[in-house]
Amino acid sequence: MANSIKPFEELTLADDFMFYQVMQDDEICIGVLERLLKIKIDHIERQELQKEIKPYYQTKYIKLDVYVKNDDKIYDIEIQNEDMDELPKRVRYYQSMIDSNELLKGMEYRLLPESIIIFICTGDPFGKGLPQYSFKNVCLEEKELILQDESTKYFFNSDAADKATDIEIRAFLDYIKNKRPTDNFTNTIDLAVNKVKTDESLRGIYMCEPIRIQDAKWAARVEAARNLLRMNKLSHEEIAQAANLPLKKVQELAEEIAAEKEQKK
Repeated sequence: MANSIKPFEELTLADDFMFYQVMQDDEICIGVLERLLKIKIDHIERQELQKEIKPYYQTKYIKLDVYVKNDDKIYDIEIQNEDMDELPKRVRYYQSMIDSNELLKGMEYRLLPESIIIFICTGDPFGKGLPQYSFKNVCLEEKELILQDESTKYFFNSDAADKATDIEIRAFLDYIKNKRPTDNFTNTIDLAVNKVKTDESLRGIYMCEPIRIQDAKWAARVEAARNLLRMNKLSHEEIAQAANLPLKKVQELAEEIAAEKEQKK
């Protein structure tokens, strides 16, 4: 398993594991937000790094790389180096899950915080050659009319770093692309990256990550099979195929569910 993943020593900020570790530093996290969004932030509250949101057992969960609050605003920052074609609908799903997580049952819609979702991409997500793409919901008939839902999505394209007119954004995107610091802030990030690489405990966590991923996928398939068995509408063979599980495992789960029903009688 270890040989099938990128060597720990070769990780860069563009790799999900490294991005997650480096962004635990509040100063770096605030610095990234301030530079990309051109705002000033005095503090952030950690909602949870790589927070998992799964409001219902039937729904697909999402794992957010960096999920923080500042007063009445929510920021989700993601590093993206593949699957660019799925980004628009992925962002749509992320937005719905974030809103569901923030708005507890019975709360008024007006209490939803402003949300800003940022994807830092190692490729061009829309093929227009821009270093930055910013989206708000606008009226098709009246372009000046913006839907005041207080949600904004940003996509930054490191491939077009040299086209960024803002010096700070250009330096950050260039670091993502070339792994070479060109100003004080990217030098701070580079030092943090190198510090992670010297941490043997983090090396161990990284090497075990693929095992955890496989375990999570297996657990999700098992749970899906359990749900299908409880519905009692498909054969064991059909469930095994739908959940991508061995038939023997589905039969074992069926026996467990039957035993649970007996105990409840």
